[in-house]
Amino acid sequence: MSTQNLEGLMLGQYELRKRLGTGGMGAVYRAYQPSLRRYVAVKVISPDLCLQPDYMERFYREAQIAASLEHTHIVPVHDYGVQNNISYVVMRLLEGGTLTERLADQKKSGKPLPSLPDIAEVLKELASALDYAHAKGVVHRDIKPSNVMFDEAGNAYLVDFGIAKLLQATQAITTSGVLMGTPSFMPPEQWRAEEVTPASDQYALGVTTYAMLTGRTPFEAETPHGLMYKHLSEPPTPPQVFRADVPEAVTHVLERSMAKKGSERFPTVTAFAQAFERAIQGCDSEKTNFFTAPLRHTKEAPIGYQATARDVMTPRAAQPSATKYLAA
Repeated sequence: MSTQNLEGLMLGQYELRKRLGTGGMGAVYRAYQPSLRRYVAVKVISPDLCLQPDYMERFYREAQIAASLEHTHIVPVHDYGVQNNISYVVMRLLEGGTLTERLADQKKSGKPLPSLPDIAEVLKELASALDYAHAKGVVHRDIKPSNVMFDEAGNAYLVDFGIAKLLQATQAITTSGVLMGTPSFMPPEQWRAEEVTPASDQYALGVTTYAMLTGRTPFEAETPHGLMYKHLSEPPTPPQVFRADVPEAVTHVLERSMAKKGSERFPTVTAFAQAFERAIQGCDSEKTNFFTAPLRHTKEAPIGYQATARDVMTPRAAQPSATKYLAA
């Protein structure tokens, strides 16, 4: 059964009304919960995963961990379950769209990117959520614009805690061929299949912050091999190349957040956010409505490289390729 055609289906006490988006791990639906007379978001995970050994045990464990995270800027998990080999997670429904959608809308409409104070505020919110999770021993593993959502007031939230870990433990590549971790946002240690730490989330948030500043990612290439080489070996393109009002101090902050070694990044994600805020002091840009304006164009592909089944490698397979590129 495909996760893309489930409108009208009842999963537990939730009626799936409208598909909001799809990805390598499944689909998200706007759903109605009659018992509480409210709308919620239901993430439906690919049924094929239920066939993997020990998947159910891992699913319940990661869902319980995600549900235990109670923070102002983490989307709350209301419920979770499995029905007819379909696993699903029920979350608060946010109406402000994802960061991916907002950046795509900006690209389509030509309106300005968010101001520096706008970005500083979002970064502070996301950093507080990540440091809270890290203090509880939880690493997100897949920070990227599509996992950042907004409410109608423009407040930022992180979603999908536990999902990347669940899928990575189940199989290296999902049924649609998407590399675990998203190539354009993956830190060097994840490319090398090394242990993922809180510093790994900081790196991915640094890439996401760069995307908010410029509308693009700091490393761009046509293949995963090309991206891997850049993440492992090259400094990020200075954001001033794409946006003239970015202070030089911001470049230094971003470079540290995206240092090749986790030990060279900021000690906490909040320290990164605070350094960014200090770096923009004295800038005359004002806050905008970038994160609150109604979305008009949301069909654009996400920024950054999108791997396909033809050209994706598993993280384990990336290691010898890295050696080859570094030796070239």
